[in-house]
Amino acid sequence: MAESFSIGGAMAAPIRVIRRHPLAVFVWGFVTMAFSLIGVALMFGVMGPTAFGDFAEAEPPAELMSRFMAVQGLSMLINVGQLVLAVVIWAAIMRAMLRIGRPDKTFFMRLGMDELRLAVVGLALFVGAYIAVIILVLIGIAVGAVVWQASEFAAVVLGMVMTFALIVATAFAMARLALIAPATIILERFAFVEGWNLGKGQVWRLLGLLVCTWLVYVVIYALFVAVLALVALSTGVFAHWQALGDAATLADIMPSPGVLAILTFLTLVPGAFLYGAVMTLLCAPFAAACRELIDGPALGREPAVALDS
Repeated sequence: MAESFSIGGAMAAPIRVIRRHPLAVFVWGFVTMAFSLIGVALMFGVMGPTAFGDFAEAEPPAELMSRFMAVQGLSMLINVGQLVLAVVIWAAIMRAMLRIGRPDKTFFMRLGMDELRLAVVGLALFVGAYIAVIILVLIGIAVGAVVWQASEFAAVVLGMVMTFALIVATAFAMARLALIAPATIILERFAFVEGWNLGKGQVWRLLGLLVCTWLVYVVIYALFVAVLALVALSTGVFAHWQALGDAATLADIMPSPGVLAILTFLTLVPGAFLYGAVMTLLCAPFAAACRELIDGPALGREPAVALDS
């Protein structure tokens, strides 16, 4: 077991995955984007015929309520599907990082025990973090209420300090727990203890890695939004909005079929690769760091444990 890991080496891991497995990166993004687009199309297909006048009525018609119920049901199913898909791709990205250069017929995507364990780990971490944040917020509100009785200004200042402290504590907790998921994939068992122990003494490095990944993500996101806005304006996506006053149903606000085809193509081709690359950026560095801490700095060698599902 190595004493530390290289932040630079961990940040280079997504680039290596993207360079060696570009088709897999595209497929990860394509599957995710296609699933989301299908979900949106289904929900809009249900609500599209709804007339705007139905929303203004004091007592909405039964047909509108049935459509709302159908959309809520679809939304729940889509959310569950997205969570399952996120776990599958999360595991695939870490598996690809651990097997850089090896071909895989299913683009490293599986639906097996690795994914089940990863889902349990993710759920446990999310629920634990959510409960901890709720408790801290309630404590903060109680303390703020007491201080408010003495000084409103002091209570406001204290609230700002506690909010900042909560953000910092959350970031440190994320860094401290960041190796549990990749350790679970590498060791092929629930690795709460092992992941926690691996993060011991590495919090500042893991926090730095977390900050680096999110900074790169913010830059990519800003560039993507800017390019998307230019494309939308150049293709006339919003041109028809000038005539929205004449729209009778939700379907009337949709862009023309030609514009929709262009947007769908951009979303499912270059957009899919970009989204897959972003997901790789957010996942692969921590798998690389975990691998280095377990096996040492030679990330290109065979792993110490079997990784086949």
